Amino acid sequence: MELATIIQLLSELGILVICAAVVIWQVVNDRIKQQKSQDSFQEISESIIKNLKDQNDFMLEQIMKKVDMGHMISPEEDSSISKIERELEMYLGEILRETGANRASLFRYHNGGKDYNGRSFLRMSMTNEVVKGGTALIQHQSQNLFRSMFYGLIRSLEDNGYDFVDDIENIKDSDTGFYRYLRDFDIVAKYSVALYGFTGKIVGFINIDFANKSDVDLERIKKCLDGKKIKIETLLNL
Repeated sequence: MELATIIQLLSELGILVICAAVVIWQVVNDRIKQQKSQDSFQEISESIIKNLKDQNDFMLEQIMKKVDMGHMISPEEDSSISKIERELEMYLGEILRETGANRASLFRYHNGGKDYNGRSFLRMSMTNEVVKGGTALIQHQSQNLFRSMFYGLIRSLEDNGYDFVDDIENIKDSDTGFYRYLRDFDIVAKYSVALYGFTGKIVGFINIDFANKSDVDLERIKKCLDGKKIKIETLLNL
């Protein structure tokens, strides 16, 4: 988040700073009155710290709520993002044509919510999709998916950098969640290749779906992805 955005959020929450001052004033005055009853200075300090902590937690919660709402996109940022998205769609279209697939899509990793221990849930969403005529669009049904539902796919991407399923019946028992996902969308075979960020961590993957096993040409797929994978990674890391 940019500094200007943070300053704006803090300015909007300025009233909370005033509230914090009022809290301190109230505590000090209450404790001064109670000093006649032999309250110690340590007790006064502890009370102030506790009240400030509660106030600080509330302020931080309000800031995070505003952060989660996102920030206003500038015209320049909008233009830049639109250009990247157009290029991503272009490369996916080329992959679709060159591989003879029914669908070429891009999944990106992200977080979504936290458990009671504060750990983020690991999710992924299909952010871009191109399909052959007669093939259903499934992007809207492929949002905020738990990565744990597709542990076989995710593990293969992490270990090998790719995942190839030449027949979904082969993963029916070993990766049930992924099998059902593919079956529900009439996908009988698919190839996925991992996309990496500058840190070397996987940030998503390209997915190529087939409705007919006979259309799958593994060598053609690899040759097609050889250069386009790098171009798509570059776009994602801009």
